[in-house]
Amino acid sequence: MNRLTASVSAAVVAAGASLALLAPAAVGAAAVNTVQKVLPTDLGPGKPWIRLQDPPNNVPTPPGVQEVSPFADPVRFNGSLHLAVGGGQQAQAGHAFPQVVPLSTIAAARLSYDTYVKSTVPPGATGVGPNLQLPILCQGVFTTLSFRPENNTDSQGRPGVVPDTWQHFTSTASSPWRTSQAVAAFPAQSDHPLSDYVAACNAPGDGAGGVIANVGRLGDMSATLDTYVDNLTVNGTVYDFAIGALATGRVALRNTGPGDNCNRPGCRSAGGDHDSAAGTVTFTSPSDGPEYHGVGTRLVIADGRSLSHRDLTVKANGRNVPLVAGPNRTVIGIIAPNPSVNLFPNGTYTTPITITHRDRPGRVGPKDSLTVTAELLAQGYGPLQRTGVKAHATLRR
Repeated sequence: MNRLTASVSAAVVAAGASLALLAPAAVGAAAVNTVQKVLPTDLGPGKPWIRLQDPPNNVPTPPGVQEVSPFADPVRFNGSLHLAVGGGQQAQAGHAFPQVVPLSTIAAARLSYDTYVKSTVPPGATGVGPNLQLPILCQGVFTTLSFRPENNTDSQGRPGVVPDTWQHFTSTASSPWRTSQAVAAFPAQSDHPLSDYVAACNAPGDGAGGVIANVGRLGDMSATLDTYVDNLTVNGTVYDFAIGALATGRVALRNTGPGDNCNRPGCRSAGGDHDSAAGTVTFTSPSDGPEYHGVGTRLVIADGRSLSHRDLTVKANGRNVPLVAGPNRTVIGIIAPNPSVNLFPNGTYTTPITITHRDRPGRVGPKDSLTVTAELLAQGYGPLQRTGVKAHATLRR
């Protein structure tokens, strides 16, 4: 038993003794998931989350990397938990609940997490990922239940581990969970759905004492495994590993061409008039900000009238940007750098843009402004996912 598991198991045993006379309803989780941020300062000795080497008076397996990292997750893009191991190492971060929670309560609530496994050159391990673990008491005996990505299917229907992309895993009625120890009628290292443990682990004081994200020792002592974990959802709480700050954006535009000043009601353009604008879209990640991969930009353009993609020509880095109709009389364009670009802490991602706005015959209404909203895109569950980091600019004409 490693130090982290021993520490959490001690919390399970201590809490179990005091819960023996409580009804399960008194120990239940919140009905609605609440988001709880886990910052770098929350990980370490005596903190809400402890690492493999943090519990005292134990001889640990050599610890790997266990840190809250800037590597952006696929939901809030504000960081993640980094777990990586080399030969003979193990990496964990665990959180003890205030009191033991019956497995029936755990199973009735959402139980999920996000994982990312970096592809590596040999001797990197393949086909395995970070586990979601529940340290439990079952008939008074301690064991750890492990949800293993390699034995499950993600929310997009992909079996096992897909490297270099975020995957979302949810425990279902048929998901196998592996027990580390022999408990009840279950042999050590056997796999069973959570419902089987719920039915068997029902003695007074039985239940889960916490949650652990774990990368275990690899069979090949020369192998490595580099992973990220986030949004552990257990017992009504989403644990959001975050580094604190987010990126910011700025859109800077200037007029570069004349307008036709056709602002009067009933004024109709002859079709040759146009306005032009040029400038930059810049996103900056602060020194304590996230690390975004495969970034891009989503542009939303409006002029207060019924704008069509045929009215605009947009270029980024000198190349035409494909445009489509958006909601509320807007036009949307996606800028996808090629080759791929990453935005690191204390870095910037800048794109020069030009916009040519042509009036169509018969368009009626004021033409006194052009509004551009830019949103940072980044690798999430898929490429060029919206991050929520936005910037706006309005150009008077």
